[in-house]
Amino acid sequence: MSKLHKYIIFLLSVIFFTSCEKVIEFNGSVTDPMVVVNSFVTPDSVVTAQVSLSRFFLSNEVTFNTIDNATVSLLVNGSPKETLMHAANGVYVGTYHPAIGDSIRLSVQTPGKNDVSCGTSIEPQTAVLSVDTSSVFNGAKTPIITVNKTTGFIDTIGNSLGRTLKFVLRFSDNPTVQNYYRLVVITKTYTSKGFMQDYNFSFDDIVSGNANKDAVGPPTSLTSNKYNVFSDDLFNGKQYPLTFSIQDDKNVYYPGKAKTATIREVNINLQSISKSYYLYLQTRTSIKTNTFFAEPVQVFSNVDGGIGILGSYTSNVVKIVL
Repeated sequence: MSKLHKYIIFLLSVIFFTSCEKVIEFNGSVTDPMVVVNSFVTPDSVVTAQVSLSRFFLSNEVTFNTIDNATVSLLVNGSPKETLMHAANGVYVGTYHPAIGDSIRLSVQTPGKNDVSCGTSIEPQTAVLSVDTSSVFNGAKTPIITVNKTTGFIDTIGNSLGRTLKFVLRFSDNPTVQNYYRLVVITKTYTSKGFMQDYNFSFDDIVSGNANKDAVGPPTSLTSNKYNVFSDDLFNGKQYPLTFSIQDDKNVYYPGKAKTATIREVNINLQSISKSYYLYLQTRTSIKTNTFFAEPVQVFSNVDGGIGILGSYTSNVVKIVL
């Protein structure tokens, strides 16, 4: 396509969007702020919740007003367990670690507002059976350079070889209930100076719904499934081989040239999540990938009398040292 054609397309686009611009006055009523409760519970941590007030969608404010004088009560399996204590900025913290199978409910009372409540259950840990890996080099070769402290000149001390590490995580799905999952992959690099974390990976399995399943080359950024969630609709009650990959360039140093010893570790966390958490993340994804002409998407909420989310997740982490 020539530069002239690109310029014409750009000019037509500007004219189109300018001609469609129309100012519409809001003639509705501004509703009172509602109580918002956000909490994600897991057996790995005590129960916490943030309580705040909703914000009118046409408001110019960029922050939410937190509620610091609420009474947040925790009920476990229908029985009162404890009252969460206010820490700061509307965050309330308890002492109870949920157990698998627990029915968790939060009841929130705020002066001048109606009472709200929400509930969820703690899902069993996913049964991970095995993890297989394979390495594919893409032919890329980048010199590793450093400054020689003695001469002041730049030295080439090795090469970085581009490669993709592919994983197959096999797990067993419970056939008696509908199950929902989230995949979290963290690559950690440890050196003598500390460690770094990288959350990027390519979720190319068919259950992800991502468009890069047949892409050639290194993993690309995710677009259609931002939070890497999926259900067992395609494999209910079966063992399933979940596929994903990371870009992990391999550094090959010349003899005696390695400067810093590094250890790379991949933490694979297959979370079993509640249906409420799954629906919440699905609608959050729909909002972020929404186009200009699409209908607005309402974020899922399971808070009675207010808005927000109480979800749960149970982790199963597999660590692989590269």
